[in-house]
Amino acid sequence: MSTPPERRAAVALLIGVAAPLLIMGMHPTGGDIAQGGARLVLINHMVHGVSIGAQPIIFLGLLGLWRTLRSDVATAALVFYAFGIVAIVSAAVFSGFVAPEVVTDRQLLLYTGQLNRGFANVSVAAIGVSLILWGAALWIKARVPGAAGVLLGAILSLGVLTGLLHLNVSGIVFVTVLQAVWIVLVVGHLRGAFQ
Repeated sequence: MSTPPERRAAVALLIGVAAPLLIMGMHPTGGDIAQGGARLVLINHMVHGVSIGAQPIIFLGLLGLWRTLRSDVATAALVFYAFGIVAIVSAAVFSGFVAPEVVTDRQLLLYTGQLNRGFANVSVAAIGVSLILWGAALWIKARVPGAAGVLLGAILSLGVLTGLLHLNVSGIVFVTVLQAVWIVLVVGHLRGAFQ
């Protein structure tokens, strides 16, 4: 017996958002890594590796959502989300795999941090726009995830553009939680709860 595509998409979305949330509390800071040695570097690699690995899983889930909607707005939403994934993977590579290698050189560490924040800002703004577009694409079929997408996407995009949302560790946790809320609502739609 095969699994329906909507269910596969829902499972991918849940796995993709849950994995980083479960491990994010272990995220060390640059100062922690400088003082903590090899163990914290390994933890840093794990946290960022899981976050990077979750991105294609989320994309697969969103591709499944796109297949149920098949509209130009949904296509634009998927493209903006993919653009955000590229940027967040870049940020995670700098934070998780470059920073530990340059932690003893303060100037390089600060530069790496700036690159990380720059890519994170681009990612969150793009994902915010994507959520707004997903919300518009879902509006006719599923008002609750549609409205949540517009609202949460606006919070993310405007938060970055106004500078009110600081993408330090707690800011990234906030972003991930908002995405998780929207994804849970989308999973409900895919499973038929918001028809």
